[in-house]
Amino acid sequence: MKLNGSTLFWTFIWCIFMGITVGSIGIGAIFPSANLIAKPFICPRGEMQLETQDYHPSPIETVTTLTWYCVGPEGDKTELGIFPMSLYAGTIYGLLLFIVVFVVMQIRGSTSIVSSTPSVDHDIVRRTELARERAEEFRHSAADLGDLKNKGKASQDAMNRMKELKDLREANLISESEYEQKRADIIKNL
Repeated sequence: MKLNGSTLFWTFIWCIFMGITVGSIGIGAIFPSANLIAKPFICPRGEMQLETQDYHPSPIETVTTLTWYCVGPEGDKTELGIFPMSLYAGTIYGLLLFIVVFVVMQIRGSTSIVSSTPSVDHDIVRRTELARERAEEFRHSAADLGDLKNKGKASQDAMNRMKELKDLREANLISESEYEQKRADIIKNL
């Protein structure tokens, strides 16, 4: 995703709005100390102080009000309005939110650029290499099997020739020296 000026502007406006409404007003109502972030702007020479007051308009209802004061070094107390405090605190929260959103947009943008460029799927490459290796092994094993077949056939032929030679010797059709010589020739050809 390409970040253009319009996208950044509207993202910035949205972050400031969310910082004021959600950050300062919403979270500030639940956790009032979150608004202390605005102290350097609202109460630069004093301390921010929170007072709570509980009212019971009916026996089953309780209303709590929060009032912020800026207490100066001399002890003078000035009530702070919700609008300036929310505006300052919310702007700070909005800027922090904008930084986080901007970083996330940059990261997502860079990953989408990386993922859109043609890349090599290493898993497919590895599988292809394994398939080639297996095919080569198969070729070698097939060749070995052919050699074994040929050797098996040669061995069978040699066995048949040895039996025939033995039969000839037992029938005294060849001499012992001829038998030994032919037997050596058969073994040599294995």
